[in-house]
Amino acid sequence: MELCHKILILCICVVSSFDIEAQNNALPKLYHNPLKVEKDALGALYYFIDHNALDLDIIDYSGVYETYLTPIDGLLYEDCTHKLIEGQLQLDSTFFDSYSYWEAQKFAAPANGVLGNDFKRIDVFFYSGASKIDPLSYEVSGRTKVKDYICDFTGEISIKKVYHVFERDIESPDYYTIIASYKLREDPSQKGSGIFRGIFGAYGYIDDESSDIIKVDNISDGDGYQNRNFVGIWQSNNNPSTLKRCMWGDNRLPFRFDFDIGDGEMVVNPKYFSSEWDCFMRNEDIEVEYQENGDSRAKYKNVWWVR
Repeated sequence: MELCHKILILCICVVSSFDIEAQNNALPKLYHNPLKVEKDALGALYYFIDHNALDLDIIDYSGVYETYLTPIDGLLYEDCTHKLIEGQLQLDSTFFDSYSYWEAQKFAAPANGVLGNDFKRIDVFFYSGASKIDPLSYEVSGRTKVKDYICDFTGEISIKKVYHVFERDIESPDYYTIIASYKLREDPSQKGSGIFRGIFGAYGYIDDESSDIIKVDNISDGDGYQNRNFVGIWQSNNNPSTLKRCMWGDNRLPFRFDFDIGDGEMVVNPKYFSSEWDCFMRNEDIEVEYQENGDSRAKYKNVWWVR
C-alpha cells in the first residue's frame, strides 16, 4: 500500500510538471517570452509576467497580454460571452468611465500610462456615457494628454471574451475577466495625434443587488493592484510609419520593463524622470480638502479634459 501511495504521488507530480511544460510550450513564441506558468497553493496553473524578460525592441505586447488574461485549463471557469450576447449579463454603465478613489470616495481622474521606449507619461480620460453599438461593442470618446499636447479621440471597444472564474477558497473569490480589442482615433487636425490599437483587459464582479451586471473590481484596490489596462500601440497620424508602444490603466501596468521599479506600488525609475512623472510621484495632481468633521475629499487639480 505504501508503495502504491508513493507511485501515485510520483504520477501526480509528473502529470503536473507536464501540464506546466505543455502550457509553457503553448505560449506565444518570442525571443524572450515574458509569460511563465506556475502553480498556486491549491494546484491551479496561472500565468505571471517575468518583467526581466521584456524586450524594448518588441513594440506590441497586446497578443501576449490577451494570452495572460485567458484562464488556463485547470481553473474552474466558464466562458460566458454568450450571456452578454443574449442579454443575461451586461457591463455596468460606468465600466469605462475615468475615475480614481480617495478614502472610498470616487472622483474624476484620468488613467496614467506610458508611451514609447522613453516611457513618456500619457494621461487618458474617457467621458462617461459609453454607448452600445451592439451587445459586445461600445462607442467611446475622451481626451489624451502627453506633455502639453491634448487630443480628442473617439473609438470602439469590442468585447472578445468574458470569463467567469469560480471561487476556490475564501481567499480566492470568484471574479470575471473581460477581454476586448480597442481602436481609438485622435483628431487628425490636432498636433501630435494618432491612432491607438490593442487589447483591453479588466476584472469585475457581480453582487447580490444586481446579479446580471458586471461591475469594475476595485474592491481589491491595494498593493500591486491593476485593472482596466489598455495594452497596444500608438500610430502617428502625421507619419504612419511611426509606431510606439502604449499602455495605460488603473494603478500599475502589466508590463513594467525597468520603468516601474516599485515593490508594493508604482515607483518610476529615476532614469525616466520628467516633470510630468515627478508631479505624479509627489502626488501633486490631486488636491485634498479636509473638512471640520475630519472627513476629506480629493479632486484633480488640472481638469484638462473639460471642453
